[in-house]
Amino acid sequence: MNADPSQPVAVPSTGDGFDPSRTLARLGDALRRLRHRFARRRSAIQTRDGIAVLDGNSTHSRWIVARSLCMYRSEDFANIPRNRREAAVALRIPVWSPFERVGHHCAWSGSTAMVWFWDEAVVQVDPTRLGLPAEDATDSGPPPGIRTLPETVLYPKPADGVQVQACREGFDLQYWRDGVLVDSLWLAERPDAPRLHAFAAQHADVDETDVAGAAAVDAPRISPATFAPDPWVSPFQPRAWLLANERALAVAALTVVAAVAAFQEARFWRYHLAHASDSAEFDRIDQQLDPILEARNELDALNRENAFLARIMNQPSQAEVMVRMDQALPSRATQFRAWRYQQGDLTVVLSDHANRDPVAVIASLQAEKWFADARPGRTAPDGLEVSLRIDPEASRP
Repeated sequence: MNADPSQPVAVPSTGDGFDPSRTLARLGDALRRLRHRFARRRSAIQTRDGIAVLDGNSTHSRWIVARSLCMYRSEDFANIPRNRREAAVALRIPVWSPFERVGHHCAWSGSTAMVWFWDEAVVQVDPTRLGLPAEDATDSGPPPGIRTLPETVLYPKPADGVQVQACREGFDLQYWRDGVLVDSLWLAERPDAPRLHAFAAQHADVDETDVAGAAAVDAPRISPATFAPDPWVSPFQPRAWLLANERALAVAALTVVAAVAAFQEARFWRYHLAHASDSAEFDRIDQQLDPILEARNELDALNRENAFLARIMNQPSQAEVMVRMDQALPSRATQFRAWRYQQGDLTVVLSDHANRDPVAVIASLQAEKWFADARPGRTAPDGLEVSLRIDPEASRP
């Protein structure tokens, strides 16, 4: 038997003190209670006597069809693929129904479809009774956003066997087996014992004790004044869910792959465009820097030339060197036989008078602050060769 969907499902513990299934069930119950606490949608029930707006709010706008306005059938669709069972139910409803326009609701228990159907010419949803705009109504079916549900799916599921369910209008005589509502019959008055036995006789596997127990109940155990916040839901079976939603899952997987591919493609083109933009910006900056770099190179060349000229200009003229040397030498040695001057180094050959006293000549040259490292050179037949270096610091004005 299937338990009430509004109650937590008992799952065997994992044995380590923590039961993830039970924890998830409790979390789901807490979220469901929180959702219903803030629910603001209205519900209304339609019976043979008219329409009544129900107290309390729901998470969905609900138009509840009384059991007195519904017909019921159950059928096993085990031979039909799971992803085609809803279509198979839709094909079977015109065979079951005597109505020209049929509305229906289907609840599944395994492969068995529990189907309530009604005459849409009688059950006409009025959005204004639910606080919705009148223009939401359509001639082709219930307005969007409004759930049309049979009254039965808003009561808790009873135990297996023959049961009597009190409804908003009349009573629902039910036979349950393995959590499936096998048969259901609406009665305007509470069924007596002969009626219960007649109903049970239609099913060979009914236990007489169940019939006696149902007949002994004087009043309905469930009050028809309130309804569950959520209708019955099919028990969750991963394999069945995967098979029933394989097309949607394939579309979702392809959508995810396409989204990832589009994201990667967008990243590639974004980087490509950014690289192209950076390259163009680099070329623009390079073109702007070309004149600056060229001017810098010209400035470096001028600086080198100026440094070279400064070194040259820092040396005294040869005429001034001759005057300084003539003033430093004894008068008898002022005749110059040869003169070689290059970058501050001077080699001069004095007249042969200097050979008579070379020590005095060298001493007089060393005494002059312009000259440094004065020394006699090679012996020359026509005079005294002297080598010296011009001191640029001493010669600077």
